Amino acid sequence: MANHFNTCYDKVENGIGGIFSRYGRFVARHPWKIILTGFIFNGLLGIGMFKLNIVIDVERVYTPIGSQASKDSDKVSDIFPDLSGTNFIGYQMPKFGRYGEVIVIPKSGNILDGEFLTQLKELYYFLLSIDTTDENKKTVTLNEICARSYGNCSIDGDVFVDTQFIEEVNSSSDIPFPYFNHSSRGQIYYEQIVGGFNISSNTLVSAKMLIMRVNLRTDSDYFTETAKNWQNSFLAKIKEFSSNHFDISYSHSDSLSEELNENVSGDILIFSITFTIMITYACIATMTARCDVVGQRSNLGFAGVIAAGLAIVAAFGLGSACGVEFVSIVGVVPFLIIGIGVDDMFMLMSGITSTNYEDDVETRVGETMRTSGVSITITSLTDLLAFAAGASSVFLSVRNFCIYCGIAVVFCYINQATIFLACIAVNENRTYDNKHYATCLKIKIPGEEDANMPKCRLLCCTGRKPKNQSESESYLDKVPRWLIPKMITPISAKIIIFGLFAGYLGVSAWGVTQMEQGLELQNLVAKTSYYYQYREHLDNNFPLGTSISLVFDKTMTYSDVSVQADITSLLTDLKTKSTVQDYIEINWLSEYKNDATNYNNSTEKNFILGLRDFLSMPSNTRFQNDVVINRSNTSITVCRIHLMSKSIKKSQEQGKFMLSMREMVSDSSLSVFVFSPAFLFYEQYVTILSQTLQTVGIAVAMVFFVTCIFMPHPLLLLYITTTVAMITLGIFGFLSFLGLTLSAITMIHIIMSIGFSVDFAAHICHGYMISSGDDRNKKMISGIVRSGAPIFHGAISSLLGVVMLAAAKSYIFYSFFQVMSLVITFGILHALFLLPVILSLIGPFSSVTGSKVDSESENLDRRSEAAQAYDNTSFRIPRPSVDMDNGYTSECNKIPMADLSQKTPSASHSTHTFAEIGNYDSFKRQL
Repeated sequence: MANHFNTCYDKVENGIGGIFSRYGRFVARHPWKIILTGFIFNGLLGIGMFKLNIVIDVERVYTPIGSQASKDSDKVSDIFPDLSGTNFIGYQMPKFGRYGEVIVIPKSGNILDGEFLTQLKELYYFLLSIDTTDENKKTVTLNEICARSYGNCSIDGDVFVDTQFIEEVNSSSDIPFPYFNHSSRGQIYYEQIVGGFNISSNTLVSAKMLIMRVNLRTDSDYFTETAKNWQNSFLAKIKEFSSNHFDISYSHSDSLSEELNENVSGDILIFSITFTIMITYACIATMTARCDVVGQRSNLGFAGVIAAGLAIVAAFGLGSACGVEFVSIVGVVPFLIIGIGVDDMFMLMSGITSTNYEDDVETRVGETMRTSGVSITITSLTDLLAFAAGASSVFLSVRNFCIYCGIAVVFCYINQATIFLACIAVNENRTYDNKHYATCLKIKIPGEEDANMPKCRLLCCTGRKPKNQSESESYLDKVPRWLIPKMITPISAKIIIFGLFAGYLGVSAWGVTQMEQGLELQNLVAKTSYYYQYREHLDNNFPLGTSISLVFDKTMTYSDVSVQADITSLLTDLKTKSTVQDYIEINWLSEYKNDATNYNNSTEKNFILGLRDFLSMPSNTRFQNDVVINRSNTSITVCRIHLMSKSIKKSQEQGKFMLSMREMVSDSSLSVFVFSPAFLFYEQYVTILSQTLQTVGIAVAMVFFVTCIFMPHPLLLLYITTTVAMITLGIFGFLSFLGLTLSAITMIHIIMSIGFSVDFAAHICHGYMISSGDDRNKKMISGIVRSGAPIFHGAISSLLGVVMLAAAKSYIFYSFFQVMSLVITFGILHALFLLPVILSLIGPFSSVTGSKVDSESENLDRRSEAAQAYDNTSFRIPRPSVDMDNGYTSECNKIPMADLSQKTPSASHSTHTFAEIGNYDSFKRQL
């Protein structure tokens, strides 16, 4: 059975490899045309970036699209009109609206200080004095655009500068809590705008800070846009405000979005440094160990990075032209793609160095695509499909990130298989023509007559093409093939490796149990941001309760005692929840029933007539937008009642609270739904885990499918899928150790990790399968020789691609650096330690398995060794010329017949002398 699988694998490998080989030959015949076409193609696509549309709205980007809360918010907006210009009530709004907010911290340590409250008026009037301009550059005062309540600008916290409140504080009167009984405005609820408070017997004893919030009109597009302008004016002026009696921190409705965008935009500048680092490393890593100006390949390192950079330009251009919105998290795409591109580059370079050096350029490039081309196709496809799975996400941030990444992966693959492969062909033609790697001028192959030439000139002005893989590689290429086999071949080492990975699985599994869900909003910005300071004060000192609206969306007979009883029963049940305030209920029905003058439930019509009189009273205007009566005054079509939750600070608990409220309401016989603006953000806490697991499941299934096509062997499918699962488990488990939570941002990292996990695993498995060996252990070592260097370089280059993000100010970029470092570390450990050990013990094995290239390379190495042995024993020989068709054309002295019977073919692009080919190495050694 095993032989059948091996035979099947070889047939698939040869079939697909043959297609890639023919394509590689085509590229080798037309390299400059392909390079020019590639640059023009990428450049034209890059023009699309002029249509780049940046979206910074945190609610849109990081909350689920089409969630229940989103639908409920739209329904509430349609039912209840926006009265922010006439009768603004904050808890009635379907969203948080527009505002400017100041947290005031008295230096005395207590807001119940008459002197402090008197000085607070200075801030209050300062806020009232801030004006702005509209779209026509006309000056607009706050009085014109503020939300209005009781005929005045609605400013939460204005009760603290009210004359009655100050007088009661100065007279040491008890301040009732959580309502202040105002002589003209009635009860004013202020619990949510005082922080660090102490209460005793429903009396406010002290409080460390308070909030003043200026609410703005949003009842038309004009006011919404002008309010946004006022927020900008507010931010510019509040930064200049200072007081000797208190400190302040501040924010407005768009602060988080703007600060997040500013941090990400600033951190994107790091990419220029990263790009330089990648080019430097690529050039160093591709510099051959043999000091020779013909065989040097550092120019290819530069070309590979440029090809990846062009892919980023093309992807951003095409995505923008297609209308895919640019969200802040997309800013990390260049760092990711540059690593993927360089990984493909090293794999292709490993392919060209593994070919038969006696073949011509066209054949060698074809063989490169036969082996390495298949490998980068597998990894690119798995990366693409992993991001395709993420593109189905309900989070806009995840979806758009994956779309941009998917496009970039496609162009990265295309560019490496066209532009960079053509550059390889150009470079090989250059070496066959014996041209200098920098000047591209043809130089002399040194002979014995050049022994007296100055060493500097000899090294810089003479040279020859490499004869085998060892002469083409850099010092860094030799490290994995020399070090890794020594570390994993002994039995004791294999036992230790299995033990360490068992420990890794145990630690990862434990870490999963400690993982938290949710996204701390202040973590999205830098700690130096004004918004971060504001959120620290808000989260640590103020109750984080939220208003809850029960919306009865069907016509009911509210005069019916049984209907009233059902409503009362539902409210009572809800207030028994430990997370709901039992003393706060904003209920028009109960207040109406307590109004002996207007309440009349003899008939529904009389009930509504009395209700209208009740709502017209100044003290009851707050209920006007809670009841919708039809035009004929015969029925109430919709109404709502409000409750308040207790302070719930943990994101997972917030999600559970939302679900429990919905569950209780759905069990009611009434037609009702529950809504809160905060639910828009709570949705992510109940969605993120299921979304992540679903996306990861789809991605792993796609990886299995691609692996099944390109590497149709059950053992390989098992090993690669298991490796991906182990690395993914490690990422989940280690999130808690890094102080990260499962959120829309880390979900992106996990999706990304799947693609990288497959890259490492597929490279080593493919390298193993196309290698030859007398047993599994030797076959595994041969696979490491073939694939170890590209995996090593890919890991190092990917780390270099993200290392600069360690200095990033934004949470998005820094968390990307943390998770990416984990992915690369886990990936290379699995690929170069665990998988080789498994393959050496129970890997697929057949005595005939191994690629044609491997066999030819082994024969070439034996021929090279024989030629070297002959060079060491030969006498002085004249310089005969070599003709590919006619053999040696000049007289040769003392050449063994064995060598005369075997002509040495030359490259199709040049003719060298036997002495030049045979004695150059020994001549170099003498130097």
